[in-house]
Amino acid sequence: MMLALLASGLALIMAAPLSAQTSDLDAPAVSAEPNETVAAAGPALQPIDQRVAAAWGFDKTDLQADPNVHFGVLANGMRYAIRRNQTPPETAVMRMLVDVGSTAEAEDERGLAHFVEHMAFNGTTNVPEGEMVKILERLGLAFGADTNAFTSYDQTGYLLDLPNVRPDTVDSALFLLRETASEISFDADAIDRERGIILSEMRTRANYAQRNRESLFNFTVPETLIATRSPIGDKAVIETAPAARFRSFYERFYTPARTTLIIVGDVDVAAVEAMVIARFADWQAKRGETPTPSLGRIDLARTDAVNIFTHPAIDEVATVMRFSPFVDQPDTSANRREKLLLALAYNIVGRRLGRIARQEDAPFVGASIGRSDVYRIANQSVLNVGTRDGEWQRGVAAAEREVRAALKFGFTEAEVAEQLANFTTGYENAVRGNQTRPNDSLANQLMGMAKDRMIVTTPESQLARYMAFRGEITPKRLLKALRKDFGTLDAPLIHLSTKADITGGADEVRTAWRDARRVAVRRPAARSAAAFAYRDFGAPGAIVEDNLIEDLGIRTIRFANNVRLNLKQTDFDKNRVLASLRIDGGNLLASRDKPEATSLMNIFVRGGLEAHSLDDLYSIFAGRTVSLNFGSGEDYLGGYLATTPDDLALQMQVLAAFTTHPGYRTEALNQYRSYLPNFYARLNATPAGAIGSQIGAILSDNDPRFSLAERAVFEKLTFDDLRSAINDRLERGAIEIGLVGDFDSDAAIAAVAATFGALPEREVEFRAYGETRDRHFTQNRSPRVLYHKGESDQAIVEYYWPTTDDSNYQEDVRLRLLAELLQIKVTDEIRENLGASYSPSARSFTSSIYPGYGYIQISTNVESNDVDRVSAAIRRIAAELSEPLPPADAPPRALAINPDEMARARTPILESIANSVKNNTSWLGIVDAAQSKPERLDRFRSGGTAFGKVSTDDLLTLARKYLAPERALVVQSLFDAKSDGTTLAARAADVAANR
Repeated sequence: MMLALLASGLALIMAAPLSAQTSDLDAPAVSAEPNETVAAAGPALQPIDQRVAAAWGFDKTDLQADPNVHFGVLANGMRYAIRRNQTPPETAVMRMLVDVGSTAEAEDERGLAHFVEHMAFNGTTNVPEGEMVKILERLGLAFGADTNAFTSYDQTGYLLDLPNVRPDTVDSALFLLRETASEISFDADAIDRERGIILSEMRTRANYAQRNRESLFNFTVPETLIATRSPIGDKAVIETAPAARFRSFYERFYTPARTTLIIVGDVDVAAVEAMVIARFADWQAKRGETPTPSLGRIDLARTDAVNIFTHPAIDEVATVMRFSPFVDQPDTSANRREKLLLALAYNIVGRRLGRIARQEDAPFVGASIGRSDVYRIANQSVLNVGTRDGEWQRGVAAAEREVRAALKFGFTEAEVAEQLANFTTGYENAVRGNQTRPNDSLANQLMGMAKDRMIVTTPESQLARYMAFRGEITPKRLLKALRKDFGTLDAPLIHLSTKADITGGADEVRTAWRDARRVAVRRPAARSAAAFAYRDFGAPGAIVEDNLIEDLGIRTIRFANNVRLNLKQTDFDKNRVLASLRIDGGNLLASRDKPEATSLMNIFVRGGLEAHSLDDLYSIFAGRTVSLNFGSGEDYLGGYLATTPDDLALQMQVLAAFTTHPGYRTEALNQYRSYLPNFYARLNATPAGAIGSQIGAILSDNDPRFSLAERAVFEKLTFDDLRSAINDRLERGAIEIGLVGDFDSDAAIAAVAATFGALPEREVEFRAYGETRDRHFTQNRSPRVLYHKGESDQAIVEYYWPTTDDSNYQEDVRLRLLAELLQIKVTDEIRENLGASYSPSARSFTSSIYPGYGYIQISTNVESNDVDRVSAAIRRIAAELSEPLPPADAPPRALAINPDEMARARTPILESIANSVKNNTSWLGIVDAAQSKPERLDRFRSGGTAFGKVSTDDLLTLARKYLAPERALVVQSLFDAKSDGTTLAARAADVAANR
């Protein structure tokens, strides 16, 4: 079955959002206005100092910045922005951005921008090597989840999510950011230890997709640093660059004038500003300001050229583009109006392309159109077309005709009205929810402003500008804007990725494009939206039970037809409601005889409704906040989604319609089948693909429910198979609905009563599914060696120890804490001490579905020659933790778990639990099944208490129970053995000998 694996790939072409569509493939984003910050009521407009205005770009705009953000600039040139925000309360985020990336590197510095980012965590003037992450963990930040960094072509960022805003936490975070900004040590030994980690990250990224990107860049922008300065860098530089070269790069580019600090959270703005000034005001550039190197040039006159990239695992995609001069436009009201026109126009073309991709026998699986700038060197107009293998000519021709028709004939009033309805709702929802935007969202908008000078304004002002301009928006005006912006694709550059060589090579591709351009285009047929056909489900259901779980504030209701409803009102997120629908069944409907019974639930929504196709629904729901999410979970049919109070009743109607009148339209099935060749071609193209496609079978002794079937099995599936598997559950299965957020209880109850409450009587309880809940962990501990066809130096090592399910909460808590401890140990040993892996991981999985089933897993990417060394380190860690208790008279030995490790494992968990009650998503996790799974309520009530009670001895006892070396199942993913003559049996024997 392997539903999760298959679903993750299907998301590329099977996503079904109700927002305005650009395509079914990724495309350059075109926004009407930036997603801006929230305006909290209160602050009056304050005059902005001229120096601050110049630093932040206010001197070049007529837009008024959000008064809730305090902007500043220090005398040394460092910018900062601070905003008080209480979503979630008592937390904050910090973002430090440095305007330097890989394009600032000299030839012998390729990769140093990224390497410097790593070295920030490896010793500074006042923080010893290896201590920065430990300090953050002690404060409650989890490495990776709350502590992160990035390096791009033109920027480096350091991101901290503070779980609390205690003075010591805020001050420590600012201290560490200042250490990063100016005090990195670049100890030669520390650099040498980090080289292996960088090389591991380079190996992990190296695959056919990266080579395709490199081929695209070398073809389209060969005279720019974009083509030669990938942030990951050059292997020779990473292996040999001396400490002095690091220090030179750092001192030239890590300067106050290039740095911006953003702080958003539940803080006193004036107090935090004083702390920022105290920490950063004395920072001075050590070498003055170094100009950023020129990024190069793009030949605008270059046309009619073709590049072909082939690889057995690559998707067939044509990228058609032309370049035009870059025009620098300040962020003004007038320019935002032009961007709005373009957003509307591109969205309409995207809707048309998406509609074609969803047709029977569609010529392409997805297409997109857009225009963007290439790092301010030039603008690019791009058409992307994804096709089935060997059908690139047909797909490119169809997409080209559709774009040319739009450029020639323009748009209909109905198409414009649909987009205006969507945009109006978006602006209005932003205003209604502006008081509860989360910290990270606000910080992201300020990061965009810091980089691109896009002024952060209030949602109210955005809506006002939009409404003032809306009446002037016409089809003719959109067409004029699109023609001016996109231009034409008469003799474009074409990059084609395919699995096999094109017989006629570049000439064949060039000829195919010219032939397509010669075909006359017709005016697209006008379309109109029908009324939604599913408004009346019968007499509203009567309530027969109505109770309140007082300490949790959860109201539980049962209707006469046995449908259950659970409600939790919160004010965490204004104008937003999270909903869950759980109908008895889900993946438990799959059996060993019919393991793919629910596989097609991945495209259930794509099949539309009996009265409406998916495209019909997009038009019908224009301007409404309705989610289409109806799939299969482990033990339920339905989904988890978001809507607004105004559209909650409609959302319930949509879910009830999919429950009672699913469409099962064959166009969805055709799309599903068109994706399968690419999915199966990629399975062994990387180490992760090889393991991901086979681990279910390995762990389950080839139980077909958890094993990936042959491609032919999925190609034969029909909607009749799905209908026979789920129809009984849709018609009679127990139903439980959860609602969390900002809603009126009476209105919400009425919405459910009129839909699900009006259905015929349902079963009272969710079925037990005793037989299909049987899942065991393999008893076969022989090592498994899998082979991939990716890069020869890539490998993955995984260890699995069987544990248990989640029914015993104390055991579950201890297993989670043990996994967090293992994460710290494998990070310290494999990443920091050995420098052998970029991202080793440990986790505990305890099933809530399959009794007795669970495991602890350690997984890490490694260099092929490091497999044995890393395996030995994992075995050593597990052996030390699981070592039997020594005799009473034995001499003392080193602690297997020291107090600091315990604190670093436990504190982030406790902070995460404390903050979980401050967001709707966590609440929905218990509200969704508050009546059918009441035992989860007590776990939620306990908060972090259970974790606080776990002792070191408790974890060691658990480790002795589960982590004994002989209990481990070892799985390795290695480069295809045929290439070096090593046999599978020989390699497995080596692994077994080293267990």
